[in-house]
Amino acid sequence: MNAQIQKIQELKKKHDIFIIAHHYAPAETHEIADVLGDSREFFLHVVKGCKQKNVLVLAPTFFAELTAAYMGDKHVFVPDRGSTCPVAMDNMLQFDHVKLWRDQYPELPLVVYGTSPLSIKLLADYIAFPGDVPEVINHVDAERLLYVGEYNCTREAMRKVNKEVLVYPNQPTCNVYNSASVNDLEQLREEYPDALVMVHPECCEAITAKADYAIGTGKMMEIIANSDCKTFILGVEKNFYLRMCREFPDKQFVHLSNYISCSVFNVMRLDKVLDACDFDNAPDGRTEVKMDSASSEKIVSLIEKMYKAFGVL
Repeated sequence: MNAQIQKIQELKKKHDIFIIAHHYAPAETHEIADVLGDSREFFLHVVKGCKQKNVLVLAPTFFAELTAAYMGDKHVFVPDRGSTCPVAMDNMLQFDHVKLWRDQYPELPLVVYGTSPLSIKLLADYIAFPGDVPEVINHVDAERLLYVGEYNCTREAMRKVNKEVLVYPNQPTCNVYNSASVNDLEQLREEYPDALVMVHPECCEAITAKADYAIGTGKMMEIIANSDCKTFILGVEKNFYLRMCREFPDKQFVHLSNYISCSVFNVMRLDKVLDACDFDNAPDGRTEVKMDSASSEKIVSLIEKMYKAFGVL
């Protein structure tokens, strides 16, 4: 066993730490996670809770904010000072801009993307993560509603909804997924003609239009596990691609583009996780994320609404 992994396992036991990781976290950290999954799986385990008193989140800080809101009786940490998704940091996605637009339609329910800033979530009636946007929108008890999200994912989602959706006009674009080239996909299609192509809905429209599926990574895993297909072209974050290579060794996986690698997740290397777990010798190795009671109450209601839309709660 890797020495760092062994030490992390010892520190987890010593300091009563539960690790929840999104599977975009570096592949080297997957082994030490108690929960590893997409956004839906991540927060399903947050809802289920854990017996440990300390929770380390291997995901951008907005995941930790939602976790801290739901697990108010735990100490929720991120490695080092945490990391923030550029989509959530986009200037036009900040509170003043979105509220000005939202106030034009006070009677309509608002659905916001999971990567939105906390202040925008607190304006929302529903939240939705990448692979679940159409599902959540179609569940809303209204024929007309508002939506704020990521540009490419929104365009893909609007093809799959059966309601009138007014979309926030200044949505940011994920620079990681938008970096993939349709030329790469066309070349790989020629090289692997029998492959099933699955891409994340934040890829550009030229790519999602040519893919067999434009879906979240949780749904991709289900298809991979149950499909007779032996080769898959994946337009996904590199660490999820590496997870599929490890967990399905009898199948072949081709990564659409080396550019689809998110620095927001990649900073959470094993050495950072080790420092975060070492309460005795690395006092600056972690940042605790706290939520006030009013914000927590709002976030809990949004998470529970989301899972009711999936038929889970």
